[in-house]
Amino acid sequence: MADYIPGGDAAFNAWLDNFVTYANANLANLGLAAGDLTPVTTAQTAWGSRCQRTRMGV
Repeated sequence: MADYIPGGDAAFNAWLDNFVTYANANLANLGLAAGDLTPVTTAQTAWGSRCQRTRMGV
């Protein structure tokens, strides 16, 4: 099976943004509650911060 998570920061960021947007819009259909996505959105924020610092050379 092919990897469905794309490589490269830009492609991964786009995939992650789409995943979180879709999941938030379809919580009930996915059998989730809003709090279920908290770890994902926390990780998304941390990832974005680290990517930004890396791009800035910090």
